[in-house]
Amino acid sequence: MTHPFVDHLYRLSARDDRAALAALRRGLGKPPGTVPAMYPILMPFIPEEDNRPGRDDVYYLVASLYALNPVREDDLDLGAMYERLGGNSSTESRFRALLQADRDQLASHLRQAMSLARSGKRRTGLDWQLLLHHLRGWDHPDAWVQRTWARSFWRPSTSSSP
Repeated sequence: MTHPFVDHLYRLSARDDRAALAALRRGLGKPPGTVPAMYPILMPFIPEEDNRPGRDDVYYLVASLYALNPVREDDLDLGAMYERLGGNSSTESRFRALLQADRDQLASHLRQAMSLARSGKRRTGLDWQLLLHHLRGWDHPDAWVQRTWARSFWRPSTSSSP
């Protein structure tokens, strides 16, 4: 089942709500929650599950990234997206930097990733539900998100024969 927040994002693009997507893009590069134009679009869909500081930040980030590149590809995580963009040294260097990013640096690295995905020869998207889930777990002590993305990026090629 898809998170109601992600369903809402998908509906915005399905109905080609350019004004809402533009309002969400205004959040790119801004601290989460500082762009009032995003409030009426997001607030009804951000759950009130706890009162930890910054708990809403990931929703603002995912919404602004989605508005930048509203391409949905189910079951495609960020590591697999980078792998699709090509294994050149520049792409790999950006991906390595992303994996090492702390939460404060994450938005900048993800914005670069979405710009690459949007402008590449083969435009690609993400499973936005999966990205939301992964970003909520970014700071987990065992770095399961980073390991998941690394596994997707450096997975063995299935096209080569033994």
